[in-house]
Amino acid sequence: MSGFASWLGGQGGYLNPKLTAFTQVDDNGDRGIVAEEDIEEGQQLMLIPLSCCLHMPTQQEQAASQGQHTAVVQYLSTEQTHLSPFLSTVLLLLYEVGQGTASRFHAYLQTLPQEHDCVLCWSKGQLSELEGTAIEIAGDSTRTVFEREVLPIMQHQQQLWPPDVQTYEAFELYAGLVQSRAFHMLSENWLTGLAQEGVELYMLPAIDMINHATEPGKRNTLLRKSSAETTVKVDGAPLTLHGFFTMKAERDISKGEQLLHTYGDLSDAQLLQTYGFVEAFQPGYENPHNFVPVPVHLVLQSCSESGDETVPACFESKKRLLEQAKLLRNAFVVTAQEALPDDLVTAVQVMHMEAHEFSELEKVEATDDMGEASTSRPASAEPQPAFLLGTGFLNDTSDAQAVCTTLLRLVDKLLRRYPTSLKEDAAALHRDRPMPHRWKMAVKVRMGEKELLQAMKQAVVMLMLDSQGPDDGDSDEDDASSPDDDGEEEDSAGSGDQHQEHGTGAEAAVARLLGAKASSHTGLQDESLHKKHRHK
Repeated sequence: MSGFASWLGGQGGYLNPKLTAFTQVDDNGDRGIVAEEDIEEGQQLMLIPLSCCLHMPTQQEQAASQGQHTAVVQYLSTEQTHLSPFLSTVLLLLYEVGQGTASRFHAYLQTLPQEHDCVLCWSKGQLSELEGTAIEIAGDSTRTVFEREVLPIMQHQQQLWPPDVQTYEAFELYAGLVQSRAFHMLSENWLTGLAQEGVELYMLPAIDMINHATEPGKRNTLLRKSSAETTVKVDGAPLTLHGFFTMKAERDISKGEQLLHTYGDLSDAQLLQTYGFVEAFQPGYENPHNFVPVPVHLVLQSCSESGDETVPACFESKKRLLEQAKLLRNAFVVTAQEALPDDLVTAVQVMHMEAHEFSELEKVEATDDMGEASTSRPASAEPQPAFLLGTGFLNDTSDAQAVCTTLLRLVDKLLRRYPTSLKEDAAALHRDRPMPHRWKMAVKVRMGEKELLQAMKQAVVMLMLDSQGPDDGDSDEDDASSPDDDGEEEDSAGSGDQHQEHGTGAEAAVARLLGAKASSHTGLQDESLHKKHRHK
């Protein structure tokens, strides 16, 4: 610690003496920064000059340096321009590691851990515990990327990367450290000053020791970047800093309290995939940013398996209309805030429309596409659905039971993608024997997503019950709302008599949609027709 603090101070950096870094903060060996004394709000916690940050400079920064960058930076920025910012940063880090004590970052490199839990280095058996989750594990393996893209570059430039860093083990370690510790910053267009030119990665000494808190009330500091020049004194002599990162106390910090800030509004799956951790279990608290992606192909498959004779009618035309209306993209998204997304319900409703009902909807959308309703659609960088029927229309249609049955079938398919049931996950957490750390993190990711699917299931069941008349009697679907049920239920009965009264069914919904379109032309608003931003 003293060597690191001296190195940082020698370059104009600052670390509050009331802080202790590299402190173990949990039973898993994770480290953090802890206050050794009370710190008042507004006090400087740390200042890290850009010169202390390991970072592939932008073209603007290289031009300003007048060729003062290292040989590896020159090589990567001129000969390997096709590399992603991630791989460029990994190669830059491996270069500095290969320099040993000669590296100007040696004191910082000595503080980096020699192991991590990033998903990119999990075994196949460990990755199997993440099946069905929002974590994307498709694509080339870490070893394939190393052998195809990274190793040939290092072998071609032996003077930059000595043999001891040309191993897969070294790449896996330091790629994981970049993945889990680098900060992602939007790069600026030097002409416009707008941060819209891509992503820059920074390895930030000391700051990368501060852990994340999802709950805003637990955070006590915030990362800020300044491009302004400032002058500090080092050993009594002035030193000009060309930009720096800084963190201050955003509130009073008590003795023994850990410094915490935010890595972003991220789900458990995103935290694990990007940073190699999930937060500890807290009774009664779920990550509000968790979500479940619902693949389009599963939605269409659930509709096709419904046994409803209306689904095959105009199947491809229905699919095409939904695609044109921006309702069939990569996936629908279930969140705690929207357990039953309107765009998902709309897609299933359309697939269950009879041919003449769908024909009416096509006419409505064709009229809208001709520009008559174009003024009702606000401009947005993100494509918005052209229409949303939502549950308000569904409650008035005679095919509500068929739509709800399909949605329940969809939930069942989503739950079956996981290697375990919710009951099994809950039981595993309460076993007496210790649970491997990576396995425990996978269980937490699975459970968070399954809880959302249970909420989706309950919302469908309530919708089904609401759509029944007062004389419909009790429904066996009540059992589906039990929190102990994992969604493995039998398909509901067929829907042979659900489409008899076309005038009061989906056709009526189309008529209402047409009315809503017409009212929008005159400046009126219909609450049932609305636009919605998708979760990203």
